Amino acid sequence: MGDGEIYDLLNRAYESEDADEVAKLVERALALEPDNPEALLLKADLTEEDEERLPFLERALEGTRRYIRDEGLTDEDFLEDETGLVHLALLQRAAYTLFSLEEDDRSLELVEELLRYDHEDLAMAKTLYYRILLEQKEWARALEETMREPSRGLGWAYARIVATFMLAGGNGKVKEAREKAREKNGRNLNKMLWDAVRMAPNVPFYMLGYMPDPVDESEDENFHFSLLFEDVLSTSRDLQNWFSKGTILFGLLTGRFGEESDDMREILATLGGAADYKELASHLKDASDAAALDALAAGNHPR
Repeated sequence: MGDGEIYDLLNRAYESEDADEVAKLVERALALEPDNPEALLLKADLTEEDEERLPFLERALEGTRRYIRDEGLTDEDFLEDETGLVHLALLQRAAYTLFSLEEDDRSLELVEELLRYDHEDLAMAKTLYYRILLEQKEWARALEETMREPSRGLGWAYARIVATFMLAGGNGKVKEAREKAREKNGRNLNKMLWDAVRMAPNVPFYMLGYMPDPVDESEDENFHFSLLFEDVLSTSRDLQNWFSKGTILFGLLTGRFGEESDDMREILATLGGAADYKELASHLKDASDAAALDALAAGNHPR
């Protein structure tokens, strides 16, 4: 798709670290071929606003779909074709953009198409897939998907927590029945929570706004995940309180709150976690994440 001059421009754009130069090279490529999918992909990446980005992605997808159809690409050779890989990148970006624009059904369609391909790097797509199911309150479907998932990342971990919590008592049950169901499932839910925290200990603090944006680039992926999933907590006040109680407990035991520790202990008390903290703090001598998580899990906290 396109001639050598276009791809020379695109290769130079990929190699450049100067945003202005990249923009100029992309515009030159688009001047030669306005519907070039790869140039449109780069143009979309340079566009900050979702509403403005989406048309570039949709035009690019039209181009890759047409190429795939005309070339008769099969699933076997799809991932060996450069345009096939561009198509996957476009699907992922368009799906995330549509979700940001609250077009969940259209986003889900693209994610489901993306997940049909046996590609090794589908973690972001799977994370968005879980997030959409939770947004649509498809608790049973989300939980079922986690049970079938061999690759267990953060999306898998938090999807099963939320789905299990909501199915345990978040579907309109009366208060007494809801509390009984959650008490029955409490140990399982707590284990899920601490398993998820072990995977990325700072994620709960980002989700609740208890920790500032990371400076360390190694935390960028966890931070972006937390931004995607933070609104899930507002699904249920019970869910938010339980999650907050656990996060504050863990944060106090590991010294994450510094000068704000007294304030956080007061918040914990209002959430009914004062006894948990008193019990744990009295015998926990190691403030490491691993030691705190072991103690929280062993004691079935938060109670």
